[in-house]
Amino acid sequence: MTPGSIVERIDGDLEVLMERFLDNSTRELDAMRAALDSGDLKTLIRQGHTAKGTGYGYGMRGMGDIGQAIEAAARAGEADRCREEIDRMAHYLSHVTIEYK
Repeated sequence: MTPGSIVERIDGDLEVLMERFLDNSTRELDAMRAALDSGDLKTLIRQGHTAKGTGYGYGMRGMGDIGQAIEAAARAGEADRCREEIDRMAHYLSHVTIEYK
């Protein structure tokens, strides 16, 4: 493991679901960017809320925290902050390592 790497330790029972979950989560980034680019903050609120719930539900606290930040930024109408948080989610998803317990 490299310094600063992102590690999430989740329930081993979820291992069979993780590849599909991460693929879907990565695809959802495009939908978030599209909502932001079109000024559809209502949709972005929902998408952030969904990322928060599924992230926490799967035991991926980083994803849940970022989803919560996206939701809050969209609720506040802060488009620049939304973009920063979406970029942070992209970084998280491309760098996270899953360890099963």
